[in-house]
Amino acid sequence: MTGILKITVACIIGASAISGCSPSMSTSSEGDTSESVALLGEFFKHLEAGETSAAAALTDIDFPEEFLDTDFYKASAAIPSDAKVIQAEGNDDSVVDATVEFVLDDPKHPQTATFKVKDSDGHRVVTGWGEKFSIINAASPGRIIVNGELEYAMKHSDGHDLLLLPALYNISYEDPTGMTQLSTDGTNEFDMPWPFDQSGAYEVPANISISPGALSVSAQVETESIADVDAQIDALTDACVKENLSGPSCPDNIPEKPRVLNDSSSVQWFELPGYGLSTSDGRVEYSKGFTVEADGLAYAKSAVYSGTLTKDSDGKIVFTR
Repeated sequence: MTGILKITVACIIGASAISGCSPSMSTSSEGDTSESVALLGEFFKHLEAGETSAAAALTDIDFPEEFLDTDFYKASAAIPSDAKVIQAEGNDDSVVDATVEFVLDDPKHPQTATFKVKDSDGHRVVTGWGEKFSIINAASPGRIIVNGELEYAMKHSDGHDLLLLPALYNISYEDPTGMTQLSTDGTNEFDMPWPFDQSGAYEVPANISISPGALSVSAQVETESIADVDAQIDALTDACVKENLSGPSCPDNIPEKPRVLNDSSSVQWFELPGYGLSTSDGRVEYSKGFTVEADGLAYAKSAVYSGTLTKDSDGKIVFTR
């Protein structure tokens, strides 16, 4: 009788947040799990109310303040509701592994995620949903923005680590140069459930890949754009020849002519390796180097065109030297 009473009390305590409570959720083959189920109910109740600090207090995770900001959290595309434990293994004297079902944006397709409840400093705490999440943007000039508030720029050496409470987060990408995007159709925004759902229910743009612990950005400058810039540089080299290799169309570092140019048709530009595209936070640079020959003589120093790339409002590539 005592065991049945304990289960009933736990179901009443957790009913406001964990629906559909039954003895199968509060017991497992290893023992009683009712305390852990009730704690998960309280955790999700706080999440549904947007009470981030109260939810975080039930965990053993040291969340940075920016991730507990209520405005940031409520700016999510959706926050959990109608949560219920559908499976629990372990016991309240040790560790409980619980599968929780909850609704984000679509009640017909609820999410499921696994959580752990364990002892920490004499208290039961919620943990284990893969709280740490990394944004890796090592090759794209734009920035990832989470929930319209937190920005993460390109970082060469490492990713940006986030500690996130469960929610459906809005992710957007902004490139001030206009040179890159997440998808060829211009899509630069999507929603990402956390913990990440690998069922495929949420689509992500082509230049995004998501693993259980990281989001990787691979928004590259398109080959068509590079071909456009190369055509602009070809036009500059032609103009440079017409300017007798000493006009404004020529590379800044082209050396002085060894002698007067006798035959403009003799000028040849031999492309050098080691030049090309480079990106940094909010900037795309492009360079192209040549060995120049004129009247049968080679210039001792390389001639290099270098500048930044942007795209104007009409979609035209602008090469600014």
